[in-house]
Amino acid sequence: MKLKKWDLIFIIVGVIVVLILAIAPKQTTPRMPLDDIHSKLTDEKTCKNCHGQGTDRPFPPNHPNKERCLLCHKRKK
Repeated sequence: MKLKKWDLIFIIVGVIVVLILAIAPKQTTPRMPLDDIHSKLTDEKTCKNCHGQGTDRPFPPNHPNKERCLLCHKRKK
């Protein structure tokens, strides 16, 4: 069976996608702790109450996207 041009392109793109996913770096972002404060977290806006400027555990100065915490920081399983 002879492959058509589009079949070959589809296979090549598929192999490229698999290779990119295989060499992608593992997630290094710390997960949220399993404690009473974080288990009750329902809104990302409340994160800055503990992690905002002038708190005990502020965001690092170069921390990206301070309004979308749960995008990177997942809950522990």
